[in-house]
Amino acid sequence: MGAVNYSFVMKRLWQYLNLYYLKPFDAVNDTLTASLLTSFNWDGDVVELGSGDGEFTYIMHGGSFPLWFDRYLMVDMGNKDIFDTHKADVVRPERKLNYPRIRLAVDAKESHVQKIKEIGFAEEAQVAAYEQLPIADHSVEKIFYYTPHGLQDHDAALREASRILKPGGRMLILRYSEYVKTAFVCYVLSRKMKSRFWAEYFKKLDNGRHDEISSMARSEKEWIALFAGMGLRILREERGLSPLAWNIYDIQTRPLLKGLIRFFNLWPRGVRTILKFFWMVCWYPVIFIFYILFSNRIIGLERKSCYSAFEIVKL
Repeated sequence: MGAVNYSFVMKRLWQYLNLYYLKPFDAVNDTLTASLLTSFNWDGDVVELGSGDGEFTYIMHGGSFPLWFDRYLMVDMGNKDIFDTHKADVVRPERKLNYPRIRLAVDAKESHVQKIKEIGFAEEAQVAAYEQLPIADHSVEKIFYYTPHGLQDHDAALREASRILKPGGRMLILRYSEYVKTAFVCYVLSRKMKSRFWAEYFKKLDNGRHDEISSMARSEKEWIALFAGMGLRILREERGLSPLAWNIYDIQTRPLLKGLIRFFNLWPRGVRTILKFFWMVCWYPVIFIFYILFSNRIIGLERKSCYSAFEIVKL
């Protein structure tokens, strides 16, 4: 653990809480991962793989959204993934960022790419499968590889990222450690409940997260071996987020989330924003203290961490 930038932590906690206020521990998760990733060098032209909706990267590098804006304004409650939708002219970034230079952002979902374009941080954005990138061999000097969901073949996607990277090029990549596999409360409860109703209830809350993320999780030795087999060498590693923090992040307000979304979205924007502000003021000290205790970046009550961020060079 290096020196802690408390200003960075406090500002990012607030901005991510503004975005995810109904799931406040998402703000802890994203502030932690942002702190890991921004410790690396972002100079040069960057291609981002697994961008999501672009909001994480934009806030990580200092962007912000107005208080009235959040991801719950753009939901489709009828979808299995309620966030896999887009409403034009809703995303409202407050400032234009000039650093780093995100030359291209790639995601597998059209709704995400539409949001990325409206944020305007990336110069270009396009939909593509991570396992078949429409980018020439050895053409990219730096890659930011986030944690893309919906991968069909995790190792094939990493090989694709290595293929497009120039020799000597760098990859900044966020990965899961083996400790995350035992930190899914909803999954564990779905397996332990004797009642079929409750077992199905918690399985639905888990929504496949355990299986998807566990399939991408590896020990440090396994990551080193995997990268070496692709002609990649780790230059630096940063770790964070205790398994206890992941357990709380996994369940938090999920049982109440859809009801909370419906409640807040009943109100006109002005009233909704006031209610949201008071909700955030109540939650902010809780997540700030939680971050101090369980991010593993300040106190380090647990030696195990669920995230590893790597800076990698192609040989």
